[in-house]
Amino acid sequence: MNKVVFYSNTGQSKAIAAYFANQLGYPLADIETKCAKHYRNLVLVFPVHCQNIPGIVKTFLKNVAVENLTVVATYGKMCCGNVLYEIQKKYQKNIVAGAYVPTKHSYIDDDGVFRDFDKLKPIVEKAKDPSYIQLPGLYKNPLADILPKLRSRLGLAIQKSADCNGCNLCAARCSFGAIKKGKINSNCVRCLRCVESCPQQALRIKLRLPLKLYLRKKKTNKLIIYV
Repeated sequence: MNKVVFYSNTGQSKAIAAYFANQLGYPLADIETKCAKHYRNLVLVFPVHCQNIPGIVKTFLKNVAVENLTVVATYGKMCCGNVLYEIQKKYQKNIVAGAYVPTKHSYIDDDGVFRDFDKLKPIVEKAKDPSYIQLPGLYKNPLADILPKLRSRLGLAIQKSADCNGCNLCAARCSFGAIKKGKINSNCVRCLRCVESCPQQALRIKLRLPLKLYLRKKKTNKLIIYV
């Protein structure tokens, strides 16, 4: 079986996954739907969360066998972390190509969405003619693995406005059981899917000082491709 599987909260990773599905002629599937346990060729696209592999992607990797894996991690132009190397090392996957793709940061209101899909063509060609590669380790902040949920809560608040009508679509869309009728609980990882999904635009984000200072750092548009 060949497939492109994506995990996406704000739609950016999904758009990149759709490009690969179109170029390769593979079916496109959300990681949150029922997925097969074995793939001949798989392209996996997901966003980096605080320089880490999202929990739902970790669970998927633990339970799937792949002959040829292409893995693409999107990041918000701050630090991509070391997630591709970690996938190869921790899950012993046969990786044939990989990339870190810079795109719009979920917490920054700008037009930084990745659109230069032609630059991803070397990955498409390698996926068509796969051979295994060894990924290098990259820099990862030593604090990245320390209480990421708590650090997210300290950096950003999600607030419900009077526009909320109690439809609870936010809860239906949340992968973590972290919200009910616009009220956030401690399971929240600040992925902002609830904010993007709210039909009333009743959820607002408020950046706290530590995160404001972090987001003022110099951004990078570095696209890193491994083939």
